[in-house]
Amino acid sequence: MNQDIFDWILLLARWLHITVAVTWIGTSIFFMWLDRSFVPNAESKRPGHVGEVWMVHGGGFYHVEKLLMGPTKVPERLHWFKWESYWTWMSGMFLVGLIFYTGEGTFLLDSMVSNITYGQGVAISLFAIFGSWFFYDFIWERSFVKTTPVAGHILTLTWFAGMTYFLCHTLSGRAAYIHVGGMLGTWMTANVFMRIIPRQLKMVEASKIGEPVNQEWGKNAKNRSTHNTYFTLPVIFIMLSNHFPNTYGHDYNWLILLIISAGGAAIREYFVVRLSRPKRSMSAAVIGVALISGVVVFSQEKNVEASEAPVVHQHHHEVKEVKEVKEIKSSKTFDVKGVVSFDGTVPQGKKLNLPAGCSVPGQGNVYSNEVIVNDGKLQNVLVRVTKGQEGKKYTDVPSEEVELDQKGCIYTPRVTAARVGQKVTFINSDPIFHNVRSVTKENKKFNVAMPKKDQRETKVFTKAEFFLQAKCSVHPWMGAYVAVMDHPFYSVTNKMGEFTLPALPVGKYTIEAWHEVFGTLTQEITVSDSGAQKMSFKFKK
Repeated sequence: MNQDIFDWILLLARWLHITVAVTWIGTSIFFMWLDRSFVPNAESKRPGHVGEVWMVHGGGFYHVEKLLMGPTKVPERLHWFKWESYWTWMSGMFLVGLIFYTGEGTFLLDSMVSNITYGQGVAISLFAIFGSWFFYDFIWERSFVKTTPVAGHILTLTWFAGMTYFLCHTLSGRAAYIHVGGMLGTWMTANVFMRIIPRQLKMVEASKIGEPVNQEWGKNAKNRSTHNTYFTLPVIFIMLSNHFPNTYGHDYNWLILLIISAGGAAIREYFVVRLSRPKRSMSAAVIGVALISGVVVFSQEKNVEASEAPVVHQHHHEVKEVKEVKEIKSSKTFDVKGVVSFDGTVPQGKKLNLPAGCSVPGQGNVYSNEVIVNDGKLQNVLVRVTKGQEGKKYTDVPSEEVELDQKGCIYTPRVTAARVGQKVTFINSDPIFHNVRSVTKENKKFNVAMPKKDQRETKVFTKAEFFLQAKCSVHPWMGAYVAVMDHPFYSVTNKMGEFTLPALPVGKYTIEAWHEVFGTLTQEITVSDSGAQKMSFKFKK
């Protein structure tokens, strides 16, 4: 399908989904308000009278009275609130299918999170949406939960927390959040479709034929409706958070979602009980605000600024280190060259379903770039010295920047290296929103939004690390590796598989060739006064 047409379908589907969702959630909030606002009228003579409320809106008065089914005759015209819910769920599932189940899971999977296959990812996501409903419904249909509701709440929250953690550790962060929202949305809609409406139909039919109405049906329907109102704020947050990768792209995305959901439910509790139980409502409001404020503080990740680069001060012990470098440079050195080849069937990358802002006219199919082989030569292999330079310090940090470009929604290069203290610049050459998030154990983490075309963000890493990973949480297939090196003897193979280890002094060394898919190979090499032989590595599959 033409990508522009596909994007228009996505846009219109989102418009429909948001419109019907606003309608559904709005009526849910309105009816919860109505139920806590009814005041019994002692003068009412109508059978089944519960209470009434007067409202003013649009230049007129509205008089709403609540009557129990059974004592009250069924009116000729009766409006059912259900299609708002059904259309919200149907349009949401349509969007989930378009975004996450097309393109072999382009947006569904993230190799930096897990190595599950596309089929496994779809199965997990569908279980989260549909299988969770059967667990939730099974719990709340049990007699022990009806007598001890707290047991149902504990089991439901345990399931919710477990599924959130599981999805955030198997699917891409963006997909995990949406599928948690889909799980809650399915609970809400299935509550309406499977429990609330069927039981209200039974009550209406009983009223029509004059049979006693089982008020337990009404209590159960009201209970499910109350559940729905506490799910609303977490679901709305999930819908909005998909545009903010500092949430689903965080290392602790699962914890952020759980705390935000708890905060949203607490704030909803404030509005539900503020008239009947004002002290409890204020406590809930304080807890909700505290939880959300805590998440804001917790989620902050300090950026690695250029000012944090290591500075060589002229203390006595550091002068010795600089002298060592000069002595190494003044000794005989040789460039060690080599080539990395590949033998076997080249694995094809995953076919990507790119947004319109990523695609290039006439580009054709685009595949992920984990493996690039040209005429049997392997690109993006990091070759480095691992043994032979121990105990030496290198302060000659290059002044030029290492650049990683986000172009066509692909990181270029896929693998690169920089010295400790060297500037590394991330570029967004696409006219769409990206973010750069670091996956690191040694250096400080960062998560930077890059909404503008040609935007540049420069970082400096202060500790050696093999590897620091950069990724875009918005587009989970986008990733790159940055080796932060504490010595200058490294190289990344070019399109022809060639590499050069610069200015190796005479000595014996262990050389390692690393590829993200095929692993590592090592060789011993001796650099003599006459130089060193050309090296060759061959990866096989």
